[in-house]
Amino acid sequence: MSSSYDDIKAHVQLLIANGRLAANHKLPAERELAEQLQVTRITLRDGLNRLEGEGLVYRQNRRGWFVAPSRFVMNPAKKINFNLMARRQGFKPTTRVLGFRKMTARRHIYTAFSSNKSTKYFEVRRARYLDQRAVMVEESYLPAERFYGLADFDLSGSVTEILQDSYAVSIAQERCNIQVANLEFHCAEPLGIPAGTTGLRVLRLRFDSAERLIDYNIENWLPHAIEMEVATR
Repeated sequence: MSSSYDDIKAHVQLLIANGRLAANHKLPAERELAEQLQVTRITLRDGLNRLEGEGLVYRQNRRGWFVAPSRFVMNPAKKINFNLMARRQGFKPTTRVLGFRKMTARRHIYTAFSSNKSTKYFEVRRARYLDQRAVMVEESYLPAERFYGLADFDLSGSVTEILQDSYAVSIAQERCNIQVANLEFHCAEPLGIPAGTTGLRVLRLRFDSAERLIDYNIENWLPHAIEMEVATR
């Protein structure tokens, strides 16, 4: 597999270097690539899977393989919203609201809020895009009583700014937990990947200046679309 993999990698890199393929452009069909490289489709797919692990290509369900753009660099220690962070890195960020509802939350969520199981929360589900590529599905849980009327706002923008401008609530601190997780269907489907695909899950507990939890936030990231960078002194 080593020599075949090297050939596949060199061929894809040549297509990119020659300007025939740019970031987010689709690779030739697997059958065509396999014929060009004189390998089986199984060997080709194994090679492309390895290239995906290196961040060179990515796959979308029923659409094929694409050239991967630069990874989104996140510093979890900084309280900068997604749109601003993306624009600073040269991406064009967009957001699609997948769902909004008022609900009772699961035990681990209402426990984090030091509340009880009958407390109502707003659940906001959104898909985040970089240059029209879905890279993350976000789930936010906010106390419905405190943020009455949240549904009236444009939630495709910055929720952080809505809380600050319309409710006079600012994020004073965050606690962040990062773990590898298998993405369930409701997260995987908007990202164009099979359910059960390994992704990166970032849990953010966001607090106001009185150290009250205001947002239980879960980010489900597309694998290989993100990297973490933390500066220490």
